[in-house]
Amino acid sequence: MQYLGLALFAEGPTDYRFLPPILRRTTEELCLNARTIVEIGDVLNLYSPEKYRDADLATKILEAAKAAEGAYNILFIHTDGEGKPNAVYEQRIQPAKELIAAELSSQLERTVGVVPVREMEAWTLVDGDALRDAFGTVLDDEALGIPSRPREVEGILDPKQTLNQAYAEAVGAKQRRRRTAADFFDAIGERVQLARLRQVPAFGRFEQELRTALVELNYLHQAR
Repeated sequence: MQYLGLALFAEGPTDYRFLPPILRRTTEELCLNARTIVEIGDVLNLYSPEKYRDADLATKILEAAKAAEGAYNILFIHTDGEGKPNAVYEQRIQPAKELIAAELSSQLERTVGVVPVREMEAWTLVDGDALRDAFGTVLDDEALGIPSRPREVEGILDPKQTLNQAYAEAVGAKQRRRRTAADFFDAIGERVQLARLRQVPAFGRFEQELRTALVELNYLHQAR
């Protein structure tokens, strides 16, 4: 049996609610084809130490990684793509990956970028059944104002607004004052179908990078 530790450095506080169950579940599915039985821990949320609050992003991520070194094998680094995910990856993820590789140089750790095309909230919109279950509604996708085809979420210019509107339609104005859509991110993350997420190109790129990291760490066989 092998142990696999996971950690996440995310862009904002609500990202730490939706992404961990998604990252854990995706890793678990990939490891169904592992070389041996893999025990996967819960995702460890990483934050930059206070004294690096004003440092550049790569340094913040490096110091967070240093503080937790030895507690994870895969460090997920999340940032929203803002409509230009490839450029954002090169500007924000790649410098952190290179700095971590140079400073920590561990053969037992890898970094994996998590970059939705615009905002993380787009990935919450791929599965109407997950939203209905989390929000407690029977409204169909059209009534909720979400796409019926998962890959279409990447064309939504303001996924956060679309999610909030879906929540408003589901629960009504009175309930909306008590809670927000973000309060249900954990529940959505546990329920969303990975098969639907895999139809979203940005998620597919993330999963492929994760698969490569698992092969390099010798959890998975090299694909033929």
